[in-house]
Amino acid sequence: MLALMLGSIIVTISAQTAIVGSSITLQVHQVDPTGTLGSGQRTPVLIPTVSLDDHTLYIDVAYDFTLMLVDENDDVIYSTFVPANTASLVLPSTLTGTYTLMLIPNGTYYFEGEIIR
Repeated sequence: MLALMLGSIIVTISAQTAIVGSSITLQVHQVDPTGTLGSGQRTPVLIPTVSLDDHTLYIDVAYDFTLMLVDENDDVIYSTFVPANTASLVLPSTLTGTYTLMLIPNGTYYFEGEIIR
């Protein structure tokens, strides 16, 4: 999926990708919406393809990022650095419930979605 940020409007274009397990819909957010990215710069942002099968998270990302799981109280329950081109990672089997999944590649934007364990 490709997201094009036009000021405060995000236009998304999606394509079919092989998914293992349940697909996770991600939204792109700006870290600082008042910064230069939010002032009309037309920067394409490739939204990663992410899916969950049992405790395995499948990721299609070509860059390093930090993965965080945040609970309903906004507490970070799990956080790990994920190197570029990592195809999958296994989440701890002790995680149960609903979490906000955050993929944070840099200080300009981040991706967010919901997973239910």
